[in-house]
Amino acid sequence: MAEKDDQLTQVAFGVSDATEAARDQALRLLEADPILHAEWIAGLVTNRSAPDEILRRVFTLDPLPDGVRRWLRFSQLPPTAVRAAVTYTDPEVRKDVARNELLPADGLAVLTEDPDPEVRWFSVMMAREYNLRLPTELTVRLATSSEARIRMHAIELPGLPDEIRLSLAEDPHPRVRAHAIDSWSWPRVRPEVRAAAEADSDPRVREAAERAAHIDLPLPTTLADFLAEPDERRRDDAAHRAPVDSDLAVHLVAHDDSSLRRGAVWNPHVPTALALTLAADPEPSIRFALSLRADISEEQRSAIDYTVPEGRYGAPAWVQERFGDPDALREISASSHVLLRRAVTCAPDLPADVIERLATDEDYFVRLMLCENDHAPHELLVEMYADWKGLSWGMLAGRRNFARPGLARFADAPNFRLRLAALSDPQATPELVERLSHDPDDIVRSRAAADPRLPHARLVELLGRDRMPGTAAGNPALPAPLMHQLLDIAGVKRCVGAE
Repeated sequence: MAEKDDQLTQVAFGVSDATEAARDQALRLLEADPILHAEWIAGLVTNRSAPDEILRRVFTLDPLPDGVRRWLRFSQLPPTAVRAAVTYTDPEVRKDVARNELLPADGLAVLTEDPDPEVRWFSVMMAREYNLRLPTELTVRLATSSEARIRMHAIELPGLPDEIRLSLAEDPHPRVRAHAIDSWSWPRVRPEVRAAAEADSDPRVREAAERAAHIDLPLPTTLADFLAEPDERRRDDAAHRAPVDSDLAVHLVAHDDSSLRRGAVWNPHVPTALALTLAADPEPSIRFALSLRADISEEQRSAIDYTVPEGRYGAPAWVQERFGDPDALREISASSHVLLRRAVTCAPDLPADVIERLATDEDYFVRLMLCENDHAPHELLVEMYADWKGLSWGMLAGRRNFARPGLARFADAPNFRLRLAALSDPQATPELVERLSHDPDDIVRSRAAADPRLPHARLVELLGRDRMPGTAAGNPALPAPLMHQLLDIAGVKRCVGAE
C-alpha cells in the first residue's frame, strides 16, 4: 500500500514518466483525501522557505486545520503570519495567537484592542507577564479602559506614564485599587488617597495599603535582640544571613532547633571554627550544608560525613562569584565535592584545562552539566547525546560544538540517536540523507524528511498519504510552485492578484 502511494504521488507531481490520463487520475485520488491536505497545510506554514503568498492562502481557510492552530500557539511566527493571524475571523484563533509567548509586541498590540473581550484580556495579560513594551498611547488607553480587568493588568505595563498609574489607586473598582497600591505608588500618592486606602471598605485594598506601608526592620544581630524577636520567620532569616555577633553565633550553633543550626552553617558571618563544630551533627542536611561552605579547606570538607541529595542544585553564590577567576575555577574543579565540580560547569568562560578535566570527571552529572556550557567538547556532547536518558537529550544536538564533519560515520550505528546525529554532519551527502529517510526509527525518518539535502524525487514520495506528508511539506527545499500545487489540490483558493 505504501509503495502504491509513493507511485501515486510521483505520478501526480510529474516526477515519473506517466501519461496525462494517469496523472489526472492520481490528482483526483489526492484531491479526495482531506486528512492528507491538513498535513500538507500544517507542514507548509512551518516551512521557512514558504513565500508570503503561501501563508496568505492558508489564512483564507475557515476553519484552520488543527496543525496550523498549534503552530500559531507555540511557534515564532513570520511577519506575514502575524499580520494575517491577528485579524483572522475566528476569535478562538486570535486567542491562540495572543497566548503565543513568542509573538512580537506589534502583533500583541493589535490584539490588546481586539473586538473580543477574551482576546483583549489574554493579550494585555501576556504583555504584562512578558514585560513587552507597547506604544505609550496604547498603554494609556488600556489603563483607562472601561474593563476593570484590563485596567488592572495595564498597571504593570512598561512605559505606562506615572500619573496614569498613580490615578489607578483611586479607581472605582476595588481590585484595581488594590493592585495599584504598592511600595512604589504608596509614597507618591496624595495623603488623602493613602488615608482612603487604609479605611477602604474592601479588605483587599486595606491589605494592599498595609503591605505598601510596611517597613522591614533590621534583622536581630545580638543574642538579646534575637531572643526578644517574636517573629519566627525573622529569627530564621537572622540565622541564615544576618551579621550575627559571637554570642548569637554560639547560641545558634548549639540550638535544639535543627533549622536554626542549619541556618548558622549557611551564614557566612558565623566563624569557620564554630561552624565546623557541627561536622558530626546528627542531622544530615546540616552536615551537607557545612560541606558546601566557602571558607573550609578541602581536607576539612572531605572529613565531613555528608550525602549529596538527589536532584539538581544551583551553584552556591560563592562559586558564582569566582566564575571570572581562572585560578579559583581550577581549584574548585579539583574539589572532592561533586556539587562544587558540577557548579563550576556553569561558568561561562572555563579555562581549556578545566574543561578537559571536567569532561573526564568520574561523576556522570558533572559531564552532563558541562554539556550545557558553550565550550563543551564535541566528543562529550556526542557521548551524552547517545546515552542520556533524560527528556532533554535532543537539545544537546543544538550545542555549539555538536555538529561537525565526521558524524556521518554513525549512519549505520545500532543506536538510533547516533544515526540521527549523522544528519547533523554538514558534509552528509544527499544519498546518505535519502538512505536515512527509510530508517526503521520514526524520529530518524522524520529528520531526514525535513533535511533540505534530500533528493527531490524522494521528497515528493514522502508527500504521499502513508509516508510523512506534513514533514515533507515543511522541507525548505520544496519548490514554491510545488507548494502552491499542494494547496491547489487541497482546494485552497488563490489570493486575488497572485500569480
